This record gives sequence, C-alpha cells and structure tokens, in this order.
Amino acid sequence: MPADSLIVTVFVVAVFVVFAGVLFWGDQQTRPRQFAGRPDVKRRAF
Repeated sequence: MPADSLIVTVFVVAVFVVFAGVLFWGDQQTRPRQFAGRPDVKRRAF
C-alpha cells in the first residue's frame, strides 16, 4: 500500500473517531441529571 493511501486512511479513520467522541460528549451533556443520583424518586405524571 502506498504511503499516501495509508495517510489518507488514517486521517479518515481519525475524523470518524473524533466525530464519535463529539457525539458521545454531546449526549452526555444533554442527559437530564435531575434524577441521576436518586433512583427512588417518583416523577409526577403531568
């Protein structure tokens, strides 16, 4: 495999890994934390 193809492949894989990391970080930031530490709390149904 030529060196240019290897560099492009590594770059493309790195872009996908960074994108997956950003999506995971964004998902963690937008999760509700109101009841995260208290599983026994009942929520109101309204």
